[in-house]
Amino acid sequence: MLFQKSSQNPHHQKEEEQRYIHIIRVGSLKMDDKWREAAPVNDIEASSWIRIFRAFDTDHDGLIQCEEMQKTIRDSTYSFGFDHYELQKMSLYLEMREGKPVDFADFCYLMSKCKGYRLREYLFKAALTVTPRNQRIHVFSELQRYKCVPPPLFLIFLSIVQLAFYLYYVIDSSEGVWLSGPIPTMSPLIVSQFHLSELWRLVTYCLINVGIFHVIFNIIIQLAVGVPLELVHTWRIYILYLMGALFGSLLSLALDPTVFLCGGAAGSFAIIGSHLTTIVTNFKEMENATIRLPFLIVFAALDYALAVYQRFFAPRIDKVSMYGHIGGLVAGILFTFILFRGSKPSRFYTVSFWVSLVLSGFYIAICIALTVAPSLLH
Repeated sequence: MLFQKSSQNPHHQKEEEQRYIHIIRVGSLKMDDKWREAAPVNDIEASSWIRIFRAFDTDHDGLIQCEEMQKTIRDSTYSFGFDHYELQKMSLYLEMREGKPVDFADFCYLMSKCKGYRLREYLFKAALTVTPRNQRIHVFSELQRYKCVPPPLFLIFLSIVQLAFYLYYVIDSSEGVWLSGPIPTMSPLIVSQFHLSELWRLVTYCLINVGIFHVIFNIIIQLAVGVPLELVHTWRIYILYLMGALFGSLLSLALDPTVFLCGGAAGSFAIIGSHLTTIVTNFKEMENATIRLPFLIVFAALDYALAVYQRFFAPRIDKVSMYGHIGGLVAGILFTFILFRGSKPSRFYTVSFWVSLVLSGFYIAICIALTVAPSLLH
């Protein structure tokens, strides 16, 4: 509703005015007859930022020039819900951008930073690292409404459990901390050809890591890349990780059945494969793509090289398969197109969805056939 003069007492009128921010204009920045009522001030960050941004994005290109925005917030401070101190902070941040245009993701981050919404500022900053620019309006609109229910704790909790299991087996085996052990061959969680009927092992093996480097590698990937992805994609990351573990165990049983399989690398490589696929298919739209892409490839290659060493050259009898990494990587690539299609998928993503779905079915069927074929022939 538009503000009207009231006969209420000044204190009550002040409280009433604080419940609403000034009406904002839609369309031109110049005075015209198109107006929209804004949301309550304590919910502006949750429901009105996209409307404010679009109101001042006059050419509808998804960008506001810094000079234009500085003038806008000076002329319409009340529309942004700013006090004098917040206005000064926003002006300073815009000057620090040195003329770089502001897209909606930048707008949300700057608004949360200026208004002191620390949690939301961190959420936006994390989402910036894994979201292409052409998908940020939808993602950041959803993040504005995000109440941390459910909180992004799946990969954090998983990392804690993996570390706890590793320390337990280090103490239990008396092997100490080193690159190629311990390998708890009697654990009810790892994959073994002697326990094919115990289907839970096909995913629970990811809780048991071999060697300190694998532990550190998996935790870094799960927290640095996985948690921002979980924040943006929520439950889809659970499926991605579990399918990475499943693809890894199936491939290992099919191609390398005589050794054990344990470690969280399949799930971590699913996260890496998914993120690399997003970077490659949206290279110009990703934040720091030229740095992130080679870094992830080199980091993953080091972990895989260690897995190859442990499989063929480590001085121990009980070996661990290296095929979990490959299976996880394949799952990450395929399920990126299955799970993360975006709010308005293009024809490319629609075709990729069906192709990936069919290929995933073939992958599972072929791995199962190769696993059971020897026993059927005998």
